[in-house]
Amino acid sequence: MEDDKFYELVELYRNPEHYGKLSKYNYSENGYSPSCGDKFSVYLDVENGIVKDASFDGKGCVISTVSLSKLCSFLIGKPLKEIEKMELKDVESLLGIEDISISRVKCATVGLDAVKKVYKEVKGS
Repeated sequence: MEDDKFYELVELYRNPEHYGKLSKYNYSENGYSPSCGDKFSVYLDVENGIVKDASFDGKGCVISTVSLSKLCSFLIGKPLKEIEKMELKDVESLLGIEDISISRVKCATVGLDAVKKVYKEVKGS
């Protein structure tokens, strides 16, 4: 990983965007990654299938925190159904990292997994 990318990720970890519980949300889900002990809650305000706002709170490693921050930024203004087909390569793209090590995959996807649970809940209702 390039030094610039590393410092960018560390800075976003220190000051994540979309961190904190939304004052108005209609869906939430928890995520946990046993590899690092990452534990997060994701909050979504979804209206007519469109993500109006997204946030998260909790504690985790650099990879999990930054991936959640970037995932929230990505989701706002988009149809929630876009999450259905997302996978690790999409998270890597959001992070600007190729080939996340196998030991860090769960860290990178803990937020994605939580948002996919919300999608299934919304789709089922």
